[in-house]
Amino acid sequence: MKKPGSTEAGTAGTAGRRRRLVAASIGVSALLALGGVAWASGQGGAARASDTQGGAGNSASPPSDAAVKKGTTPSAVPGPAVSSPEAAPTPAAPPAAAPAQAAPPAAGPADPGPVDRNGKSDQELAEIPQPTAAPVEIKAKKAVKGGVSATITELEAVQGEATGIGEVAGPSVRFKVTVTNDTAKAISLDAAVVDVSYGKDEEPAGQLSGPDGVVFPASVEPGTSGVGVFVFSVPPDARDKVKIHFNLEAETPVATFEGKLP
Repeated sequence: MKKPGSTEAGTAGTAGRRRRLVAASIGVSALLALGGVAWASGQGGAARASDTQGGAGNSASPPSDAAVKKGTTPSAVPGPAVSSPEAAPTPAAPPAAAPAQAAPPAAGPADPGPVDRNGKSDQELAEIPQPTAAPVEIKAKKAVKGGVSATITELEAVQGEATGIGEVAGPSVRFKVTVTNDTAKAISLDAAVVDVSYGKDEEPAGQLSGPDGVVFPASVEPGTSGVGVFVFSVPPDARDKVKIHFNLEAETPVATFEGKLP
C-alpha cells in the first residue's frame, strides 16, 4: 500500500515535467518562426537589389510629356566612339596616253607621165594612146601639168541649140572650164579639147554650139586664167554618172572630172 504523500509528490512531479516540455516546444517553434521570417526578409531584399541592378543596365526611362513638348528630350547615351580606319589613299590615275596622230590621207593613184615625143615620127606618136589621169570629183581643181590646173564650174541644164554641122538640138548640159596658168610663161590653148561621156558604157555626148557657148582663148598669160563655156547633149536620165575630159595637149595626160550633172 502506497503512501498518500508519495503519490501526490509523484503526480506533481509529472505535471511539472509536462509543463517544461510544452514550454520548450513553444520556444523552439517561436525560434523557428522567427528564423523563417528573417530568411524570407533576406531573400526579398536580395531580389529587390537584383531588380535595381538590372534596371540600371536598361535604357533611360522615356521622357516626360513636358520634356517632349519643350523639345528637351534627352538623347540616348552615346556608346563608346569607334574610330574608323583611315581611308586608303586613292591611287593616282595613270597619265593619259598621247592622242594618236591622224594618219595622212591616202594618196590617190599617181597620174601617168607625159608622152615622150622626142625622136618619134607622127605615125609613131599616133599609135601611142593618150594617157588619162584618174578621175576627180566634178567640181574639184585638177592639176594638168606643172603650174597649170583646170576647174569645172557653173554646171546647168539647158535646151541645146544646133547651129553647126551635124549638131542635134535637145536636152543638154552647159558648164564652164577655167584653165589657170601659174607658170612663168604663157601657155597655148589652141590644141585644148573638151569632151563628155555618160552612163556605165561611157557613151560619148554630142557637142552643140549653144546656147552661149564660148571657145578657149588662144593662150593664157602667166598668173591669169582662160575660160571656155561648153554645151553637150546628155539625156536627162543619164546624168547621174557623167565624165568631162579636158585634154590640154597631146603630151599631157587627160584630166577627167566625174560626177552627177543637173
